[in-house]
Amino acid sequence: MTPARPGDSDSRASGRTLPVPVDIAGWIDERSPGIAERWASGLLANGESWARDIRPVARPLCRGLVSFLPGMLSAYRAQILPLWSEGAELFGSVAARRGLSAGEVIEEFQLLREVILRMMFERPPARTEGGLPLREILHLNRAVDIGVTQASVGHTDLLFFSLIHDSGVPAPLDADDLIEVCEQIRTLQAEGRRIVVPRRR
Repeated sequence: MTPARPGDSDSRASGRTLPVPVDIAGWIDERSPGIAERWASGLLANGESWARDIRPVARPLCRGLVSFLPGMLSAYRAQILPLWSEGAELFGSVAARRGLSAGEVIEEFQLLREVILRMMFERPPARTEGGLPLREILHLNRAVDIGVTQASVGHTDLLFFSLIHDSGVPAPLDADDLIEVCEQIRTLQAEGRRIVVPRRR
């Protein structure tokens, strides 16, 4: 016999069925490759600062960051938050080394929000006939806002470090730096998988 869930008797008595929560985290998880690709394509299309030799780092950065969003919208948020923040700071430091201003870093990260919302309206999550759920959208916006803030922190910290220890202008990314950035984001992704995947079983 299946145990009754809270509210089942009330819904039966009133003749109504309870609404099934919309799984925004699952929707993003399923579409994360497409979200990351659109974000990366938007960055590369809009930014002249993505010189040919550093363009290969854009997609790994976007894929890595997007991979944390489902966890940021789930019960694993407290464990994923440090990884999301560190990945966003890495995004900001890369932007500083590409010569971007603080405002440009914010615009680039904000593009992620636009990509996700556009995709949601193109192909909404299931059971959203009455519109997207406000609570989940607020959680998504809060997560992106944290990313924007941390990207700005990463950008500012690198500029400050360069000012104190060097000429004040961050050194451009070289081939070794690109390898290191990609390795950092892979390490963060692996840690995210270790947190989330075992607990889904």
